[in-house]
Amino acid sequence: MRRKPTVPLKEEVKHGHGFFRGEKCPLSGEEGVLVLSPRHLDQFGRMMAGVLRHFPDRFDLEMDKQGWVEASEFIEAVKSQRRHFHYLETRHLQAVVETDPKGRYQLMNGRLRATYAHTLDLELDLPTDNNPEHLYFACSKEDAEEYLEHGLYPGDRNMVHLSSTRLNALEAGRHIIGKPIVLLVDVKSAEAGGNEIMKAGTTVYLSKELSGEHLKQLPDST
Repeated sequence: MRRKPTVPLKEEVKHGHGFFRGEKCPLSGEEGVLVLSPRHLDQFGRMMAGVLRHFPDRFDLEMDKQGWVEASEFIEAVKSQRRHFHYLETRHLQAVVETDPKGRYQLMNGRLRATYAHTLDLELDLPTDNNPEHLYFACSKEDAEEYLEHGLYPGDRNMVHLSSTRLNALEAGRHIIGKPIVLLVDVKSAEAGGNEIMKAGTTVYLSKELSGEHLKQLPDST
């Protein structure tokens, strides 16, 4: 049974600290003004992820090859199909994007997109510079042998998703695998071999594929 949402989205107006998630602003301690209730924040976040990553057509949205949709059209589509969001404005969209803890979205020049976890066939144009020396990928013991020999390649997503730390990889893997192990990705070696690696979120990086020569199995991390 899924837990009842308890975290609201608010704006600290008194000192101009902007949007935050929680009961009080972490900078000023002010309670702030409610932007989205916990329930609406949870519902809107799930819907936003689904539309921007998997099914823009269900909301009659046109998405370009880089994953962008017009923010105004997204808002109107949501208001039309989800009447309880009749009050939705650009301000609410901005608040969700700016406070997303994983940096999963971008809102720029009146356009909106998700930056990773797509099942759609896209050509994302994300930053490729200043990548760390190593990244991490969680998998089962059985799959590790396959990946070390044949490399990493997309599964149900359109890109290979890598984590910035071993801990992040373990957290991501446990949602699916239960007791994952972690593969170390030699980023410099991969880039020298022609693999493009893009930063897509706070802790998430993407690549179309990675050959096994750039991977190393770390000790069990169960």
